[in-house]
Amino acid sequence: MAEFTITKPLGEVKTLFNKIKEVYYIATANQLPSAISKADMELPVISDGVTFNTGEADVTKVKLTTGETWTSMATAGDSDITFQVGSFDESVNALMLNEQGESVSMMSTIDGATYSGKGYDLEPKKLTGALLLCAQDKSLVIYLPNVEIYASMVIEDGKPGYFNAKVTPLASTTGQALYIMKKGA
Repeated sequence: MAEFTITKPLGEVKTLFNKIKEVYYIATANQLPSAISKADMELPVISDGVTFNTGEADVTKVKLTTGETWTSMATAGDSDITFQVGSFDESVNALMLNEQGESVSMMSTIDGATYSGKGYDLEPKKLTGALLLCAQDKSLVIYLPNVEIYASMVIEDGKPGYFNAKVTPLASTTGQALYIMKKGA
């Protein structure tokens, strides 16, 4: 009788993405990982404000009148990828919101200080590009080469103000929606 063998034992498949530590926005979409040489911005993502779920498959079973299942068919589910960007820096605001008009300044003071900034509308802004997500221990990175991001501004008790960013990964021009890359030697 032949001995049962395991081609890949547990010790060889222990590759974990332990937690998203860093999120980089890249303005140019559809680049191969080998072409990435810079990020346009590191996004200051709030530590407990990340959800990454590529979507559960919607499975349809093909059953006979006898009740026997002969096969199944699946369609991709909707992804649920969101993160909270905890900064109202002017560069982050410009990335997440639609600027309206010129820079403005208050002529009056509050406690001796004046304020200046820019105006924005509340229409959803479609941000396109790519995202690079680094694991906490940097053993793995996930690269989404083609994404659409919509953000809304949130200010609530118990947290600093943030942008809630909803990400939709799209297939790149070469067909990949994401890359999972392991740290080299």
